[in-house]
Amino acid sequence: ISEENLKAIRKAQEMGRHFTIVTGRDYGAVKSYLEECNLKCECILSNGAEYRDVNGNVIESVYMNKDSVKIVFDILNDARLCIQLMTNKGSYVTNKESDKKAIIDRFKLFNPKMNEEEVIEFVEKFHTERGMKYIDEILESNVEVLKIVTFDNDEKLIANLKEKLKKSTSDLAVASTFSNDIEISDIEAQKGLILAKTIKKMGIDKSEVIVLGDSFNDYSMFTEFENSYAMENAIPEIKEIAKYITDTNNNDGVAKAIYKALEV
Repeated sequence: ISEENLKAIRKAQEMGRHFTIVTGRDYGAVKSYLEECNLKCECILSNGAEYRDVNGNVIESVYMNKDSVKIVFDILNDARLCIQLMTNKGSYVTNKESDKKAIIDRFKLFNPKMNEEEVIEFVEKFHTERGMKYIDEILESNVEVLKIVTFDNDEKLIANLKEKLKKSTSDLAVASTFSNDIEISDIEAQKGLILAKTIKKMGIDKSEVIVLGDSFNDYSMFTEFENSYAMENAIPEIKEIAKYITDTNNNDGVAKAIYKALEV
């Protein structure tokens, strides 16, 4: 989170506005950023499966049906893909050598300047900090699943699997952050839907909300809320339906959108 974006967020909060981080990540992956930036704010997590208040307390959640989780497991296991889970008891990952390689390859993709040893060290530290556990008999346990994630560099395989998952059962939301991953949650666990539900409880009208995004999993926010800002480097599908275009992620686009909305 850039310094200028932080200044804009704090300005909005000082003026009495709510600020909410909306992400596909779980709370364990977001908490360290909040602490590092000394930022207290609400969070929508796991693509809309969970809403937490400024103290990290869950105030809204949408869990996946266990029968649907089993169907997803079967499809992804048949494709021999790594499976990561976000749950109400922390994060889980399948424990095969091929899975470990897939995770390392994925981190390499997003961190091209890091060498192999640095990536492996980073992945191990990342998983340790998040308390990542291995999936075992999770379907027979009392663990509730918020979101399932998988990925592969074969984008054609990912696209085909997305279509297969969408047809497998009617209660799944199948989205992506990038073209090489799949994010699966309950059909009601979408960023825009949980935000709409929560602001209604708070007595806030939709016209009083602005949303910002850049990727596939932000789409529901842009269809639910009129005052939408796409980042300049957002995917075309988001830019097409956005009311406004702000600057890029690398050029304080969030701050510029906040200042425009606050008219300061």
